[in-house]
Amino acid sequence: MIKVYINVYDDTKGTVFHTIFGCISYFHPKLFILFFFYEFIEHLYLNHKEKEANFLGDVVEFLIAFAATGLIFRW
Repeated sequence: MIKVYINVYDDTKGTVFHTIFGCISYFHPKLFILFFFYEFIEHLYLNHKEKEANFLGDVVEFLIAFAATGLIFRW
């Protein structure tokens, strides 16, 4: 059994960026792909100094903002 912990909303500057980027990418889907490439390259560039929990937390922050924007504008 594998346990993975996720750090969501752990840094102020990054959280704001991930949230705004998630909202904008609802309207521009190509930014969705750009964000995942950015996060993956950032994780590799830091030579795994960033924990997986923080990496996954950044993606979750983005997806929460993306989903919330979708709910607001599709409702």
